[in-house]
Amino acid sequence: MFAAWTGAGNVGILSIDYLRRKLNAHLFAQIDMSAFITPDSIMVNSGVASFPAAPQSVFYHHHNPDIVIFESNAHVGGKNDIEIMKAILGLAQRLETPRIYTAAALPLSMSYTDPSKMLFAANNVSLIPELMEQGLEPMTQGAISGLNGLMLGFAAKSGINAVCLLSTIPSYAGALTYPKGAASVVSTIGGLTGAHICTDELDAHAKSVEPMFDHIEGKIKDFYECADTQSTEECVKKVDNQEAPKYVMERIEKLFESAAADRAKAGELKKELDKWNLYELYENRFLDLFE
Repeated sequence: MFAAWTGAGNVGILSIDYLRRKLNAHLFAQIDMSAFITPDSIMVNSGVASFPAAPQSVFYHHHNPDIVIFESNAHVGGKNDIEIMKAILGLAQRLETPRIYTAAALPLSMSYTDPSKMLFAANNVSLIPELMEQGLEPMTQGAISGLNGLMLGFAAKSGINAVCLLSTIPSYAGALTYPKGAASVVSTIGGLTGAHICTDELDAHAKSVEPMFDHIEGKIKDFYECADTQSTEECVKKVDNQEAPKYVMERIEKLFESAAADRAKAGELKKELDKWNLYELYENRFLDLFE
């Protein structure tokens, strides 16, 4: 069984969902999350209010290799997470699942240009030699937060071997999506299962976000160079006031073209302008779209 929840860099859920799609696994069960979720807001669309869609926790199956895939976009917290974990492990026991893999990110001081190394944490010492033979390194110390990590402890209590596959990512990328890390996880899963899984889509996704990470790392570098001679407050202001990078300006031009053809795209354009504090510069041109 391969299981994943959302987490740092979305590495776990992105890689396991990619695995599911590439194997064309079929939905066969789900956990009813309605008993665990209490909405904290209402969604409004064109004046109509409704509860937000309930998060999903679903199981898929693929035959040859015989794999169960579990995905969830919900962290409900506390005792409810324990109940959900018991439901997953109960199914794993009925299916006589010999091993459960989860996936997560390991944020480190690294650049997006560095390769994402693969490490592991296992709930049974007997698994370590086998995993090292696959070229994986053991995580020496630290903590794995969230259910992607906690699964190892709960599985051990149920007598099931479990492993968390960890891909290294830049420490600043935890709140972003890091497809390069997910591609490393998928390649590792391919080696573990003997299933060849092409990572072309994840590789292309990783290439497309490189300008964003390059810009972030540029700002980080500028901040620390500034901090050698100026106060933190002055450096933050200086870095925040930098001009938007070339790729952002090119994206804005494409969004203007899209919005001119379809006004429904104007919202996305406005968000991008606000994100880079450029709305005032483009205000007249933006309003011209609605004449």
